[in-house]
Amino acid sequence: MVSEEEKMSLNKFGALVCCASNGVMKPTTVKKLVDILEKIGYNLLELCIDDLYRIDDEPFFGYMRGGYTHDEIKDLDAYCRLHGVELVPCIQTLSHLDNLVKLPVYADIVDIDNIMLVDEPKTYELIDKMFASIAADFTTRNVNIGFDEAQHVGLGKYLDKHGYVDRHELLLRHLNKVVEIAAKYGFKVHMWSDMFYRLSNHGEYSVLNPVLPQKVIDGVPDVELCYWDYYNTDEAMYDAMMTSHEQFGKPLWFTCAAWTSQGFSPLNHYAIKTIVPAMKQVAKHGIENVLVALWGDNGHDCSYFSALPVLYAAKQYAEGNFDEESIKQGFAETFGLSYDDFMLLDAPNVTGDNVDYSKPYSSCKALLFSDPFLGWNDNAVANTFLPDYKQIAFEISLAGRRNKRYKYLFDNMVALCNALALKATLGVDTRKAYRENDRKALSKLQKRYIKTAKAVRKFKETLQAVWFADNKPFGWEIHEIRLGGLISRLENCAARIKDYVQGKENAIQELDVDVLPYGANKVDCNVYKALVSVSQL
Repeated sequence: MVSEEEKMSLNKFGALVCCASNGVMKPTTVKKLVDILEKIGYNLLELCIDDLYRIDDEPFFGYMRGGYTHDEIKDLDAYCRLHGVELVPCIQTLSHLDNLVKLPVYADIVDIDNIMLVDEPKTYELIDKMFASIAADFTTRNVNIGFDEAQHVGLGKYLDKHGYVDRHELLLRHLNKVVEIAAKYGFKVHMWSDMFYRLSNHGEYSVLNPVLPQKVIDGVPDVELCYWDYYNTDEAMYDAMMTSHEQFGKPLWFTCAAWTSQGFSPLNHYAIKTIVPAMKQVAKHGIENVLVALWGDNGHDCSYFSALPVLYAAKQYAEGNFDEESIKQGFAETFGLSYDDFMLLDAPNVTGDNVDYSKPYSSCKALLFSDPFLGWNDNAVANTFLPDYKQIAFEISLAGRRNKRYKYLFDNMVALCNALALKATLGVDTRKAYRENDRKALSKLQKRYIKTAKAVRKFKETLQAVWFADNKPFGWEIHEIRLGGLISRLENCAARIKDYVQGKENAIQELDVDVLPYGANKVDCNVYKALVSVSQL
């Protein structure tokens, strides 16, 4: 039975799909997702498109990024309306314009990092064009204007031009200008709320006793705030933050995450651990608008369809159903797929300190890209239990046969596990054999490097199959460069080991360096450039 406390009176329950982290979903893929959302009771899809829509007289806006054309958006909008799903643009009007700020044509509107320059007339000219474009292509008049994670706003070019200005005042001034432009085109605005908290709480967002200056509470214009929290498993944190947001006296949205953002494997288990307590507090606080976010951080490594269990379960929680067996049965009846089999896709991220999936670790990516000679993360690898990747590959392979419609996802994880079976401890084993001057072991390892390169090549092939099934080709080049670079590096290391064993080289200098404990000393890192080398990339 569903208790009264667990029932939710929802106005909008939607998915937020990020297309801005290199993977722009093909229109046919978006329609496939819309069919799924309709089937499980979602009525909204937020398309996070940052710079991935067309502004007619701004040819460099989204240049070479595969953004949607006017006709593509209009067609998707019509398809969504036909299926009872509101298509809402999620754009950026302050921060997260990482690709835009690279372009010289936009230099005048850049403050610092990926943040727009507040109070600069050219900034508002571009924002006006943004709204003109989405107004022409989307029928909805709801819009998410972003505004998140702009911690350094006012501290770059703005500081050079104007000196230091109270950053709450700066943020509110910019927000008022954006809302005014949005209103000009008839848009009702919602936005991420974190910057109001970060500027008052030493950079932190979710805290149990958040500080909010009264001038901020009073100064926020006619917008709806969206509290996002992807990390907490404790109801007390959600309760505290939702209570704090109620001070604004404005309609509140809540966004949880399906955790497709941490490497090649999804984190369905961890997502569930965070969404269950969140949804209970959503019901308690009477929040009417909820989003489940599908992010693709650092290259869009993971297919969003890997998170089907989370998309389904989240809606069940919203309806007050927290019974796991009932949810599994409903998933099977709705999709003709196995819930438990899809949860197996998480397995490549298991490590000794995360066997219960209690941490949002991207272990598979850390182990794959960690350099076998430099191995700054190998101290953690050497002191962490790693699973039997061959056994995991076997289990996922069987699951793929049982879920043929999505077999390509399972095949990709099988190939990943086969690569990790060879690669995960390659650096540790190499350094040990070298330090012990065990040339026989090094000869065996040299052959293992060649096998690992072949396994990575197979993984790249299966990842490419996933990518081109789901996404436009733009952005794939990043995986081609990263994985192609790994293959080349493995082959080069093999050649150098062979030269050393044969006496052509008297040392492998990288292996003479002691590997030190690094940072938190855990097998987890999702940022490619932080994985492959300590040197500048």
